[in-house]
Amino acid sequence: MESIEKIKKIIFDNIDNKVNIEDSTDLRTGIQIDSFDALMIMTGIEDEFKITLEEDEFKKVGTPLQILSLLKEKYGVK
Repeated sequence: MESIEKIKKIIFDNIDNKVNIEDSTDLRTGIQIDSFDALMIMTGIEDEFKITLEEDEFKKVGTPLQILSLLKEKYGVK
């Protein structure tokens, strides 16, 4: 499974509003995640990719594609 698909699955698995997650779906305005959802998504990403994200960094990304860009740039995820 590609990294972007893993990220979208983690998001989908950690939200109550079961909507289709696209690469450009905005987590905060599109599916309106709350702070608990964000924490669960962040933890899921950390577990999946074996990294430790900084909360401030994670707050700056809004879409699965932006999350993937952060993971590639800072953590070397492919």
